[in-house]
Amino acid sequence: MTEMTFTHTRRPTCPVRFLAAAGLGLCMSMLVGCAGQSIDESRYTLPSETQNVDVASDFKGSVSLAPPRMASYLKDDGIVMQLDDIRIHQARHHLWAEPLDRQLQERMRQHLSQALPNADVLRSGQSSEASTPALHVQLDVDRFQGRDDGMAVVDGQWRIRDDNDRTLSRESFEIERPLEDDGYPALVRALGSAWDTLGDRLVDALVEVADAAETN
Repeated sequence: MTEMTFTHTRRPTCPVRFLAAAGLGLCMSMLVGCAGQSIDESRYTLPSETQNVDVASDFKGSVSLAPPRMASYLKDDGIVMQLDDIRIHQARHHLWAEPLDRQLQERMRQHLSQALPNADVLRSGQSSEASTPALHVQLDVDRFQGRDDGMAVVDGQWRIRDDNDRTLSRESFEIERPLEDDGYPALVRALGSAWDTLGDRLVDALVEVADAAETN
């Protein structure tokens, strides 16, 4: 892997490059900047969902989605790169446009709403018009970042519980997506895709929990 330098580079060039798996190059432009050169901030939102969502029209009732609980280092604005097995880098000029937990909650709510068109998918604290008990979803996110092999990685766990706080489903997840291009925009898009894959898995778990409740 090429040497990673963020300040006072020995070469006059500004980009920082990672050697990616399968010959993919990942240019993240994460350094503070060349001497005497100012770098504009770039702020990012997760992209609008464009992929087709599998619909589970038989699911009815309500789903209450809490804000994801984020690892502490993911709570800052800077987009995170994992440099190796023990080091991470928080970007200073490539930032989330709004708090990441808020973006992730809203994107997941939209995904579940599309996949469960007959369900009432709400943010936690909102009241539902559905007569059936709610399923409550809590997501814990331990990693949401780029990696030095050209992959975006999302991992953590979910918990689905009923109105009585009984755990109905608990599962860990780890999802990786390759970047299709160099740079932060490609990383943000890959992270969005990984989050959508998590949404698909969560839909399957909600349907399974609901089916089990009907047979009991």
